[in-house]
Amino acid sequence: MAAALQFRPDHKFSRVGDITPEVLHRLGVRGLILDLDNTLTRWEEDRVAPAVPEWVGALKQAGIRLVILSNGLREKQETVSRALEVPLVRAPLPKPFAAGFVKALEVIGLPREEVAMVGDIVMTDIWGANRLGIRTMLVEPLSPRDFPGTKVWRALEVLFCLRRPCGRKPAP
Repeated sequence: MAAALQFRPDHKFSRVGDITPEVLHRLGVRGLILDLDNTLTRWEEDRVAPAVPEWVGALKQAGIRLVILSNGLREKQETVSRALEVPLVRAPLPKPFAAGFVKALEVIGLPREEVAMVGDIVMTDIWGANRLGIRTMLVEPLSPRDFPGTKVWRALEVLFCLRRPCGRKPAP
């Protein structure tokens, strides 16, 4: 049973903008590790989703520390990191391996109990962070398009009912 819990997010949101400074304050979260593809940007685009810069600005103004941790393409990572003025962590091994999360915690400079991972993929973002005792926040992907390898992760999410209970159809 405990192993199955590693694949369950602590919190679910429709989009990153729903994760407000007030919500984070209530949860005792002072820092966020942010996924990039289909969380801050659509997978097929190099620019951030329209509401993301304002959201990032509100978090920074509230004193929330941020870092981007992504398995994506280096050029896109650097472009988004510069545009949002949020530090970027490139790990030697991709998520869900621990190295990137550990480095992100070092960059953010807070104890893991005060940090949450925000991402759209259960099998990389959520599982990786949960294994290290980092709180997790799952958001719906910004785009139905994905990196080809991510489609495998998405199929496993459906097969093992990791996004919603089995037998229940998503809301329209």
